[in-house]
Amino acid sequence: MSPTIPRLLVSGAKRWPDRVFVRFEGGTTWTRAQALREASGAAAALAELGVEAGDRVGMSIGNGPDWARAWWGASLLGAVISPFNTAYRGRMLDELVERVVPKVVVVAPEYADRFPASLRTETSALIGEGEVRTAEVSPWDVHAILFTSGTTGRTKASLATHVQFDAQTRWMLAPDVGITENDCFLCDLPMFHLSALSGIFQMLKCGGAVAIRSAPSMTSYWPTAAACGATWSYNVGTMAAFLAAAPPSELDRAHSMRFMLCSPLPPDAEAFVDRFGMERMFTAYGSTESGMPIVALDERIPRPGTCGRIRPGFQVRVADEHDHPVPPGQVGELLLRSDEPWTMSQGYLGDDEATIRAWRNGWFHTGDGVYQDEDGYLYFHDRVKDSIRRRGENISSFEVEREVRAYPGIADVACLAVTRGEGDDEVKVFIVPAPGVHIDFADLLRFLVERTAYFMVPRFYELIDALPKTASQRVRKFELRNRPPSGLEWDREAHGLFVTRRGLERREPVGAVDA
Repeated sequence: MSPTIPRLLVSGAKRWPDRVFVRFEGGTTWTRAQALREASGAAAALAELGVEAGDRVGMSIGNGPDWARAWWGASLLGAVISPFNTAYRGRMLDELVERVVPKVVVVAPEYADRFPASLRTETSALIGEGEVRTAEVSPWDVHAILFTSGTTGRTKASLATHVQFDAQTRWMLAPDVGITENDCFLCDLPMFHLSALSGIFQMLKCGGAVAIRSAPSMTSYWPTAAACGATWSYNVGTMAAFLAAAPPSELDRAHSMRFMLCSPLPPDAEAFVDRFGMERMFTAYGSTESGMPIVALDERIPRPGTCGRIRPGFQVRVADEHDHPVPPGQVGELLLRSDEPWTMSQGYLGDDEATIRAWRNGWFHTGDGVYQDEDGYLYFHDRVKDSIRRRGENISSFEVEREVRAYPGIADVACLAVTRGEGDDEVKVFIVPAPGVHIDFADLLRFLVERTAYFMVPRFYELIDALPKTASQRVRKFELRNRPPSGLEWDREAHGLFVTRRGLERREPVGAVDA
């Protein structure tokens, strides 16, 4: 039977009380026993606020000790965590809070004003001592509500069990693959994502350690990894590309990193592994709903372009629009299901229609177009759905469109992913202005920076007389993707306007300025 977070916290403190478990940025460390004490103190504080087993605890916190306390404290009570992306704000965040109905939201001070005073408690309230009786939690109980981008509608709230957290990266514990009690996971991706949390889950399980950082430090990645003794990490493709593009240095091999899980792979994965002195590289396909059912395990360097093969315990189908399988080499939608119960999402909270649509005919419909070769390796082709993935973040095109549409003088808008050269998606919007209205793109940009998460703000803007639509008035986005260059696209970065966590910044322009 799969373990649960409370069981792993308690058993780890008994088995390895003095073993360092977490190394935080700034030098603070927690042993296994200390981690349980911190979690117990947080659990006692949450219980004083009325939190009980099954209640939902919202979280708006950056990576660090406060995140760990809130997560593990809520888990000891048998509560369900609901971590909000710290970039969420405004109407979008309000709607998610209304859907989750949390008993309390634990917030870092910098995010407190985004939540009603009646719901929020600051992270400082969870620091202390206390004893609680650990709740009886079953592996199939929902452990977290994780948010995933909307396809043709709002952001969805996916229900993840303890089993799903375990199954996500369980393959890493295989003797011929991976992690042991001597390993340390470098966790620098946001902890409101399943990939980061499931990596910590496996280190809880195997007796290893975790180094938690607030964000990836790309300019000092290898010294950071060396300082915390990291032996493996997750990397989104843009991170690996940055490291590969950096000038060679004596620091390239001055670390203990054994392998990376990188998705997608860097263009020359073998050269990457050799340059940085690692044993191997893995790649995989995963999602908030499915976990990580497709992995490239068989070779030191995965085949170029692949996302791997289906793991034992899961089933895959590459299907046409009627869910019938297509031949090898032909692109179809990726459908998935699991042999073991509870290992995939239990549906979308408050959205039965979307749940039924996504899991129709007994398969989870990913919305991603792939093809499969004769050896069973799968290759990502394009997104069937209208979600966008940029810099490791899932973006709802629907929500971007809604905020753009709120700007005065815009009659219609369509948001989609575009690719410029190598790299992951960039966000573009096609805008239909109201009759006689002039749209100032720079002013629109400032408007969006104040209303949306920084990673959602479009880079490219283009005016269009009318959007191509079906008879039922759905936008034919494939026509927009295939539209020949008009020369009228406005690129904010070509005008020296960049959007970061800190807001809108001016820098040297990238490339030539378009019309």
